[in-house]
Formats: sequence, C-alpha cells, structure tokens
Amino acid sequence: MASTPASQEPRDRATPALSRREFVVAGALGATAIGSYLITPRADPDRLRTGRSLEQLVPNVIGSRTRSDLGNVLIPKGEGGEKSYDQVLTRYYAGGAAAPIMLLIAYGSAQVGNTQLHRPEVCYPAAGFKMRSWPDVAVQVRGTNIAARSMTALATGRIEQILYWSRVGPDFPTSSFGQRWAALRETLRGSIADGVLVRISTIDANRAAALPVLRQFATELVAAGGTELRLLLTGKS
Repeated sequence: MASTPASQEPRDRATPALSRREFVVAGALGATAIGSYLITPRADPDRLRTGRSLEQLVPNVIGSRTRSDLGNVLIPKGEGGEKSYDQVLTRYYAGGAAAPIMLLIAYGSAQVGNTQLHRPEVCYPAAGFKMRSWPDVAVQVRGTNIAARSMTALATGRIEQILYWSRVGPDFPTSSFGQRWAALRETLRGSIADGVLVRISTIDANRAAALPVLRQFATELVAAGGTELRLLLTGKS
C-alpha cells in the first residue's frame, strides 16, 4: 500500500511552531493552571459521572445492530492504558445486511496531566497505521450539535473509516491543542473537567459510503441509551 502523502497527514502534526510571544503566554497560563490545580479539590478517580459503569449504560441493541462477540475492536496503544482512563468499553455491533460497527468509549474523570484523552490520530500511527484526516463534521444528536472528526486509518489488509468526538467538560474539542485548552479553562474556573472519547468505525474502503453510516450509528447510540448515557456522551441530558 502506498504511503500517505505528507499533505494528507493529520492536521495536528502540521501545527506551526509557537512564536516567542505565544510560548511566553502559554508558559504563563500553564503556571497559572498548575497553581489553580494545586488548590482545587481533586476529582474522585473512581467515580463515573453518572454513577453507573459503561457496561451498564451502553445498550446491547443499537438501531438495527446487536452486540456481537464475533468481531474485534482495535485498541491502539494508549487508548486502553490503565493510567489514561477510569473505564474503557469496546463493542462490536452487527445485524443482517447492515455494515458491522466497532465502538470504543473511553472515560476519564479528571482531565489533567497524563490522564488526558488519547486521540486516534496519535494512537493509530503508534500501532502502524497511516492516517488521513478529513474535514470536521457535525453530528446532530437530540438537539446537541457535536463537533466530530472524520479520519481514515490505513494498514496492510485493513482500511478503517473512523468518526469520533471528544467531550472535555462542556466542550467538544477537535484537536489536541483544543482539548488541552478546554481542560485548562475548567481548571482556571476552579474545577477539574471529566472527559470522554467516543470512537465509531467500520472496515470500508469507501469513505463516502461509510460516513453516513457512522453518523447514523452515532445518533442511534445516543438515542438508544438513557439520560445517564446522553449526559456522559454529550454533556446534556
């Protein structure tokens, strides 16, 4: 398989180097954040925002698909680390003629330090994938407009179309930088943000055909769950 052109590498990797002024400002804000963190009550690392486990919250039937043990969900290095998240759930859903869907939900109760969410554009290359980033997409779920990312992961014998979003506190950052800022803003407000990463994917070489399927599954996922799951995934009940 041909290597992905440099122009198609993830946008996070193409971020220009910080100017001297930006570096100074970032350093000052970082110092402020550290000071705020030291005097802020810590989030309970064992709590789940809803009080129930992901295994209990995520239904076995979503839309026309049912949970199956026949497929495997890829967990790149970093996405399943014990230190990264409080809970990680992986599911494989299949049903009749519908394309099988792989689901990963990773939850962290405190978005600080090395407990921040690991984004697929970082984790997949570590597992040997070439990544192609596409324009961000909006996912409409029960009146909430979620900013999500669309990517293609390529490896020998596997082309995976990915739709994912991350929630940090009330925000849906679409970059690693935005994710750090969202966590920092909550710290400066005197609280520690929780966070969740929702990754929905399917094996399909045709992105144009796969993307609507992934978006529909995202909508069905939120609709199939109760109030607690909606609160966890979207920040709204």
